[in-house]
Amino acid sequence: MLRKDSAQISSVLRAFKTPTGGANFPALFSVPTEHRLAAMAKNDYGEALTIVSAAVTMAMGLLNLKMPMNDIQVVDLADALLDTAGEDNLALEDLVLFLQQLTRGKYNPLYESMDVPKFMEKFEIYREERHRTMVEIRENKHLEYKGLGDPTRATKPETAFEEHLQQYSQKLQVKNDEIKLLKRERR
Repeated sequence: MLRKDSAQISSVLRAFKTPTGGANFPALFSVPTEHRLAAMAKNDYGEALTIVSAAVTMAMGLLNLKMPMNDIQVVDLADALLDTAGEDNLALEDLVLFLQQLTRGKYNPLYESMDVPKFMEKFEIYREERHRTMVEIRENKHLEYKGLGDPTRATKPETAFEEHLQQYSQKLQVKNDEIKLLKRERR
């Protein structure tokens, strides 16, 4: 049964991973708000606490530590995760991907034990990477939008100087046309 559940989790997580197994943050950012940890906790705190505790317990079982987290520490950690999930709008998929990366050694060294502060320290590395990616995506979108330019600028002057320059150019054109007309009349 556990093998089947693990395979299903891996299958669902595939949509939130890069081809190399890293977190696909743009896909994670697209998770609807109502499916994020803070919303889950607000809707049914007990169920959210149970889900997060189960995910952490499964991960701790894979770490083979001499002094793993006990049940009380796991529940305390799950509570801390739910308390802070709203700070950066974490999805359950974020947590599960982090746990998978943790068990695969990405956040080593773990030494021989795990506790809430050590876990939160490792999770902060993931959150910082996630935040940097989000800022980079926003900056790229801003630069892309900025590169499009202002479509109204070519047809309507935006500053008083540009408007004055346009009026002056029109007056010069009228004068130039008058001079040409006078020269033709003299011939």
